[in-house]
Amino acid sequence: MKTLLDRLARHDCGRGFTLIELLVVVAILSILAAIAIPNFLEAQTRSKVAVAKNDMRTIATALEVYHIDNNRYPETYLTPRWKRFECLTTPVAYITRVPRDPFEMRNDLDNTIDWEPRHFAYKMGATPLQTPQRYAISSNGPDLDEDSVPIKAYPGFSWEVFTGQDPDFDYMIYDPTNGTVSNGDIWRVSDFHL
Repeated sequence: MKTLLDRLARHDCGRGFTLIELLVVVAILSILAAIAIPNFLEAQTRSKVAVAKNDMRTIATALEVYHIDNNRYPETYLTPRWKRFECLTTPVAYITRVPRDPFEMRNDLDNTIDWEPRHFAYKMGATPLQTPQRYAISSNGPDLDEDSVPIKAYPGFSWEVFTGQDPDFDYMIYDPTNGTVSNGDIWRVSDFHL
């Protein structure tokens, strides 16, 4: 009776994998990748949402300190988007740098919104126009789209505005219960937090 070692010793070492064996391995790896990649992308999106909320909290803290020093929030109506946070870093540094929105718009760089170039930072609006006493900050959210009208003058939002029931304003709030990558912008406002 031949032992296993005898069979292995006589086995042809030059023989490779068959096509079927290779296809089975590729199929198994494809199934594992199909399971792992969406989970990784979902975790990455959740992480960016957390970064955006933390950045907006940092900006809000700087805005509150600015308000204490100046008895108003920075003016935004006549200030171009890319300069709205400049007063938080210069001449007095309330924050060292303005963070970039992790959900910055990556397309249509030549397009304009509100007759201004696309921006790569958070958006901010304040009201009333002369001596702002309230503010709103928003991020584009995971859909990388500006789902809200430009916020030059933060109108003092009501629930009707945020839910889309106000015909004069078009705001959409990001809600992860609609799916991690769903429509809507991430908001932080001085009156209440969403």
